[in-house]
Amino acid sequence: MIKTFNRHPQRRSFRRARPALALVSLYLGLSPISGAARGAEPPPNWSIKLEEMAHPTAGKVVVIAHRSCWKDTAENSLAGVRACIAMGVDGVEFDVRHSRDGVAVVMHDETVDRTTNGHGRVADLTLAQLKALRLKKGAGGEGAALTDQTVPTLKDYLSAARGRLWLVFDVKDGSQVESFEMAKAVGVQRQAIFFYECRNDYLLNKIRPFWNEVVVFPIRFQADGPLSRGLNDCSSRPAHLIHTKWTTPGYLEAASGKIASENARVWIATMFPEDVAGNDDKRALLQPEEVWGAQIKAGANMIMTNEPEALLQFLRRSVARQSRRRAGDDIG
Repeated sequence: MIKTFNRHPQRRSFRRARPALALVSLYLGLSPISGAARGAEPPPNWSIKLEEMAHPTAGKVVVIAHRSCWKDTAENSLAGVRACIAMGVDGVEFDVRHSRDGVAVVMHDETVDRTTNGHGRVADLTLAQLKALRLKKGAGGEGAALTDQTVPTLKDYLSAARGRLWLVFDVKDGSQVESFEMAKAVGVQRQAIFFYECRNDYLLNKIRPFWNEVVVFPIRFQADGPLSRGLNDCSSRPAHLIHTKWTTPGYLEAASGKIASENARVWIATMFPEDVAGNDDKRALLQPEEVWGAQIKAGANMIMTNEPEALLQFLRRSVARQSRRRAGDDIG
């Protein structure tokens, strides 16, 4: 069933070169890396952004902030969205649940205990009760300071990111269709990214109804087999997108040639060591070249992280080094 999506007639439009859009990209001066001061720029053209997602440019890494830019704000908060926009991050990942009275809100945990000054399950609290709580700073937890931020509704969260950020939906309660309908109502469906596991028809069936209106990434684990084979084993929209997680060193490197020949968009997540064979954010802060740099060299060109600012700084330094190297070659 999955394979039929790759033959959908709408898929072809993403595979053709778009000279006109390429010229527009050059005219707009799109940065080769993330992190330009986009807060002062006009909203991007999402037709161009979709082409960039479908056809990765060498040296351009898409940076996704896990649960928004929460280090100096609060996890999954509107302030975190605004911080990401100011920082120049490409997108945010966030979590969707519903209150007792059926309102979609953004909250990772099943309970509000870790991230707010309240207690109880999100599903047992009304929106009014959730809104009466205050989010804790950063990742929350015992002893974390309170902020002025409240639990955002999904509508408010999407509105804050409209026209600015890729929106990665992690829907916790099976409400993918309802979440998409909200995205469409707010006008951000072209910015929406949904995912499913290659061997999990439950998630695939949740996104089938709106497959042709959003970006879809399949997740492929090392247990599913070599990544080089997996690039064409699970359908995505547009074609040649994959989100991968692995536990053994060398897994990503073994697929480098295939990634390059397919010009694939390869999304990795460096928050947790078990997803990247130990090459996580914690290690990257100490050894960015050995972690982020090595994975980018192996073919990763979209990274989700809890350290978006550090990753952006690393990417800027990398571009600066390349520029100096080219300048030296020109002089020589």
